[in-house]
Amino acid sequence: MNQSTFLDNVIDERLPMRQMSPGDFDACLAKGWRLLGQSLVRHNFSVCRGAICNTKPLRICLDEFEPSKSQRQILRRGNKLVTKKSIIRFSKEKFRLFDLHVSRLQERQPASLASFLNPSSSKLPVHGEEWRVYLDKKLVACSFFHLGGEAVSGTYCIFDPSLSKFSLGTYTMLLELLYAKEQGKKYYYHGYTYNVPSQFDYKLNFTALESMDWETGIWSKEDRLPVRNWSELIEP
Repeated sequence: MNQSTFLDNVIDERLPMRQMSPGDFDACLAKGWRLLGQSLVRHNFSVCRGAICNTKPLRICLDEFEPSKSQRQILRRGNKLVTKKSIIRFSKEKFRLFDLHVSRLQERQPASLASFLNPSSSKLPVHGEEWRVYLDKKLVACSFFHLGGEAVSGTYCIFDPSLSKFSLGTYTMLLELLYAKEQGKKYYYHGYTYNVPSQFDYKLNFTALESMDWETGIWSKEDRLPVRNWSELIEP
């Protein structure tokens, strides 16, 4: 798709945050909506390295999902960590961790954790929970997710980038996936990736993956993409 054609078919929508039934939340996720601070948003384009690109909504079919060999290794390394689950709450230690988390980003650094969550995220638009991960009693990762009727939204995650040996972003996502399976949910929605190599490629490294076609709204199987150094794939 060339850029002029793409801009003729742009989707860029936003709804104010509101209370929703679990079923209505499921329906929104299935249409490509995601949570962002005080809003629900959906957009079929973004900007990556200064150029317009397509977005691709993703989800995982939980009945078919099984961790890969490398992901099972990540879970085993996580035995050295302490995990706790509760409703979503803001705290000074989470804002501190957020600052560490965004320091690794090379472009478009968000200003605050409030860019992704709101003070009522524990109940808006549906029930929201968090996984907290500790190492030596210090908070090193926290992931936030929302529970629909059949679906779970992986809403956001923050972690200490200095602890790369634990793959904390993937680890907390696996915690959410396995918990969602235990709860009998059908789908896990983990946001968008791009149609060009980007820092979001890690979202493709899961089995039972599906992506949505913006024109038809149909979800189709997506091949798992092994972890790769996406920066090496960028054309000079």
